[in-house]
Amino acid sequence: MLEILFQNSFVTIRTLNILLALGFLFTGTFLIRYINRHKMNFAFVTQYFAYVIIAALLGGRIVYLLSNLPEFQYHWISVLYIWDLKFSFFGMMVGALFTIFLAARKNKEDFWLWFDAFFLSSLAMLIFVHLGYFFAGKEYGLPTDLPWGIALQANHIPFVSPIHPTQLYAALLALLLLTYSVKTSKRIHLSGVVGSKALMIYALGMMGIDFLHGSPSIYIKITYASMAALAFIAYIHCSHKTHITNHS
Repeated sequence: MLEILFQNSFVTIRTLNILLALGFLFTGTFLIRYINRHKMNFAFVTQYFAYVIIAALLGGRIVYLLSNLPEFQYHWISVLYIWDLKFSFFGMMVGALFTIFLAARKNKEDFWLWFDAFFLSSLAMLIFVHLGYFFAGKEYGLPTDLPWGIALQANHIPFVSPIHPTQLYAALLALLLLTYSVKTSKRIHLSGVVGSKALMIYALGMMGIDFLHGSPSIYIKITYASMAALAFIAYIHCSHKTHITNHS
């Protein structure tokens, strides 16, 4: 585990932060290429990008706060310390999608088309996030005798024996799902199908991985189960919807 890349009296450079920076760069490049490939309105992104980011950060922080109230009860000012990177992915997704929905409705854009672009871009970011968690020793797994078990030495990890690299499982899930979704999007042109299907598979996969976490969470399981259920409903809707404009 390489949590800190460089450290002196003034500066500490963490591997997680570097991977997050690379993730933003890769995700931005991916989103721009996706928009150009599908001939989407790029001006829509530039106009509402800041609002989507702010909504995602607020949603992620609020949901994390509500699900971890004891962590902040003696130091409420730390709620504002967003640089601790404690966010709920579910909350970030809800905040961003709600903002995209309102903006799309206002500008008469196809929300489901932007949903595809948003979630596939999120998968690109999640690859780097999960890799960063691995180096930071976050979301560690349970002990295992499997040959790929990894011993992580950190004060907050109670296991000395090799453990499941659950962070790498999650990164691999996001990578494979992103690759599959990009290929599928070239064949399926009905907006919303690819994104909702990808979200459903990701949520179910992460719910399974949570059973291997060293600190399994009922809240996480319920959250991903809810995401999978909502994504399934969206997938059914998008699979059967009729584009009125195609028949007008």
